[in-house]
Amino acid sequence: MPGKTFIALLTACVLAAAGFTSSAEAAMPSFLRKGVDLFDARGTVFPGKGDVPGLVPVGRLLTYRNQKFEELYGTAGERYIQFGMTSLQSADYEYEGGRLSLEIVTLGQPIEAAGLFHYHRGKVLRVPGEDLDVGAEGVLDTGREGRNLYFYRSSLFVKIVYSGKKPVPDLMPIARYVDGKLPTRYDDKPAGVDYIRIRGVNENTIGITPGFTFNINFLPASVWASAPGGGSPASDLFVVTRQAESNAQEVFTDYTTYLKMYATYIEEYEIGGQKFVKAVDPAQGRVVFTRYRNAVIIAARPDGYERGEVLIQRVMDRIDEIKGDGGERGRGDSGDSGGRRRWNPFRRR
Repeated sequence: MPGKTFIALLTACVLAAAGFTSSAEAAMPSFLRKGVDLFDARGTVFPGKGDVPGLVPVGRLLTYRNQKFEELYGTAGERYIQFGMTSLQSADYEYEGGRLSLEIVTLGQPIEAAGLFHYHRGKVLRVPGEDLDVGAEGVLDTGREGRNLYFYRSSLFVKIVYSGKKPVPDLMPIARYVDGKLPTRYDDKPAGVDYIRIRGVNENTIGITPGFTFNINFLPASVWASAPGGGSPASDLFVVTRQAESNAQEVFTDYTTYLKMYATYIEEYEIGGQKFVKAVDPAQGRVVFTRYRNAVIIAARPDGYERGEVLIQRVMDRIDEIKGDGGERGRGDSGDSGGRRRWNPFRRR
């Protein structure tokens, strides 16, 4: 995809600007070069000898791509590939009397790195874990005695695993060292994470789909959460964010076209000038969605379209609150809600 290629190149340029270059590979981060000697590593993201107190490298930095990655992870690595992994770098260490592994996964774009992080936090952790001030987001796996630490920044996902005896040492010095070597320009959480923090959504379920929302491969990665506010525990809310509003409109149009081809029922309508689509998809059941600013907002499996509209309305209000400029719905004639006419979300249609 052109957009993904552009972001990947942009990330590479940012890494290069941060000093991760060599004369032989001017555009490639130095830590991606296979076979780096970590006992004498300088200028790499992976700590070398003496960089972190008590941390001693064992062996060399290894790089895995394609078949090599499959040899390392087998079928367990499919999730990494689904999120857009391009390579994985791995190094082993001795640390405080035990062994420690450090992995850095390079992905195509920041939302994919965030997605892999949220997958680990939501699926791999046995308990919610302890949020950490590292990377764009970080978490310590307290369900495994603090042996696993995950964080992401930019298009990189970092995994630290300690396998020694108790007491488990503090892993934050290693995380801080690595994080301090990563680019900081693109360290924000995906916009949709904040967009979806609304009443009616279970925040503990917020995650990111790996680029095939609703198992439709043309829909890009999106922020997702369980939304019992839709009237059923099975209700979900998806927010697909794009860099430009025109790109969000393309996603909206593509999804509408797809449903016109495959849905058993579809209807387009407006509420106060805002265009909505409601449909019954054979695979997903009832859906209602709209495009607002740089986001496509999809409520899936609500008890009724009206309940889905309520959730979508709250997301739109949240977007306006974050952006702080009144939004598209605030432009126009004077009156209630900045030009929007009032509507009853529970009216029957």
